[in-house]
Amino acid sequence: MRGLVFPCLSFLFVAVLAAEERPVVFVSIPPQAWLVKRLAGEAVGVETLLTAGANPHTFEPGARQVKKLAGASLYLTLGMPFETRLAGRAGKLNPALKVLGMDAGIVKAGADEHDHHAGHDDCTAGGDPHIWLSPRLFCAMASNTVTALEQVIPQRRAEFSANLLKTVAEIGETDRAVRDAVQKVAERTWVVYHPSWGYFAADYGLTLLVIEQDGKAPAARHLAEVIGQARAAHVNVVFAEPQYDKRPAQTLADQIGARLETINPLQEDWVALMRAVAAKLAER
Repeated sequence: MRGLVFPCLSFLFVAVLAAEERPVVFVSIPPQAWLVKRLAGEAVGVETLLTAGANPHTFEPGARQVKKLAGASLYLTLGMPFETRLAGRAGKLNPALKVLGMDAGIVKAGADEHDHHAGHDDCTAGGDPHIWLSPRLFCAMASNTVTALEQVIPQRRAEFSANLLKTVAEIGETDRAVRDAVQKVAERTWVVYHPSWGYFAADYGLTLLVIEQDGKAPAARHLAEVIGQARAAHVNVVFAEPQYDKRPAQTLADQIGARLETINPLQEDWVALMRAVAAKLAER
């Protein structure tokens, strides 16, 4: 019996050691984590800075998170307001930390000038960062992620390339399902609280009405204007997000006789998120 114990202990030790030796990849938000896990599999450990209910526009990392990030091999950014400061702090602790952008080469809406009507100056200061909500831009993010992973683990290049093909196919399948659902929507005006969904709306031919005003709760006059526009467009559903106060959205929905739905753009399961949004849009 004793002879069987030591091999088992040795196996567990090796397994734990192997897990500890995996490079750690940090991302800012849960949808990025979904992508890295699809592309890297068990080759890396994935850590996410924000929880699904956190607000990325007001997020401030604590000292513990900065220290943990400094111990990683790679930090994949997206263009969120806090990322530059955070990467700088972590880089001082670990100059070897690679900081690479999932948004590399992507031209973002509002990058050249502030769009004050979009509803959030922080979002558009470097261009709208909500690129993961567009399947075509999510594919570009996937390609950028593989390029970054190859810098950390070049010996897994073939595996990453194969996973990229599978992931792009899954994104394409989701895109087709969403497009089929949205095409059935008669009302082409979409009312949301926060302007996270600009790329989604552009991809699927929807007109976006935003309740939020310059990154803040709407003034009564602005809310009244949106209510009038939504009523004229025969909107039957209004969308809130868990990161923001839903009362203005509820008020608007009550005023026009629409139902209120909650959608979370930071949900990690990207496929489930996109399909759920399409289903809620199409629901009568």
